[in-house]
Amino acid sequence: MEDTQERPNDIAAMEAALQKANTEALKHREQRNTYRGLATRLLAEKTLSEAGLTNSKVAKYLDFSQVTVTDTGELEGLTEQLEALKTDLPELFGVTKRVSGGGDAADKRPVSNKPKTSADALADALKS
Repeated sequence: MEDTQERPNDIAAMEAALQKANTEALKHREQRNTYRGLATRLLAEKTLSEAGLTNSKVAKYLDFSQVTVTDTGELEGLTEQLEALKTDLPELFGVTKRVSGGGDAADKRPVSNKPKTSADALADALKS
């Protein structure tokens, strides 16, 4: 009789331990997926940078859920997406030129190569 009374307690303890193990496993899977996603993104950005694509706008058009890291550390699925982007949005892959701002036409006067007169030198000294 004593054996049957202890058994339900053992089952309840086992169920509680199983529930705890499942909760911990879920937490670890979520952490692994977070780290895997971050590692994939960093590796993809490194690959883009090594390919000469420093335009940060390119990364936002990539679907990182379709990019996986193989056992050898290679990215799978990135090349196909980049080729599609080059076709659809070629302007993202072009060389961008910086435009300086804040200047006006007066700043773009040609510099004279003729020597300054003493009056010009004196005027410059007084301005400073």
